[in-house]
Amino acid sequence: MSLLPPTSFEHFGVNAIDIEKMEAFYVSVFGFQASDRGVRFNGQKIVFLTKSGEDHHQFVLIEGRPADATYNPINQISFGVQNLDDLRQCFHRLSASGIEEILQIDHGNAWSLYLKDPEGNPLELFVDSPWYTPQPCRGVLDLMQTNDEILARTEALCRSLPGFATQEQWRESMRSRIANAGQADVHHV
Repeated sequence: MSLLPPTSFEHFGVNAIDIEKMEAFYVSVFGFQASDRGVRFNGQKIVFLTKSGEDHHQFVLIEGRPADATYNPINQISFGVQNLDDLRQCFHRLSASGIEEILQIDHGNAWSLYLKDPEGNPLELFVDSPWYTPQPCRGVLDLMQTNDEILARTEALCRSLPGFATQEQWRESMRSRIANAGQADVHHV
């Protein structure tokens, strides 16, 4: 099969047990706003959420996840922040709101917080670091440290592992790989 024309990731949907509780969480914690709501053809409630005046929806909640489901198919829902100070602010606000289990991880190429929404869906808040190291990578992150301390620890972690690069070097390499993959596919059409 040949590659599709260029696409971009736009939104995702999650089946919810308690759609009202989930909407309240994502509105009060992440600042989403409902752009539409209704009932699908099969009778399920649906809520469209966005944080953009340009996008009708970025996140969709759909009623229908069984309360007795023994397996959650969602691995994680990730949200990016702008910088370490924002990530630290997220940590403090989430902790102050009563969320007890917040895991802090230094992935080398990013700093992450992990927690769960009211229905146990794994959430990640992250910010990219200036460096790249092959994944998976798990180092210590302590947002009580200063930004300079975190940067120094992360750079040392990344430099200690094979495959170290700056984020820009890695991005340029990935852009080249993607462009070359697209060109190779064109020759097979």
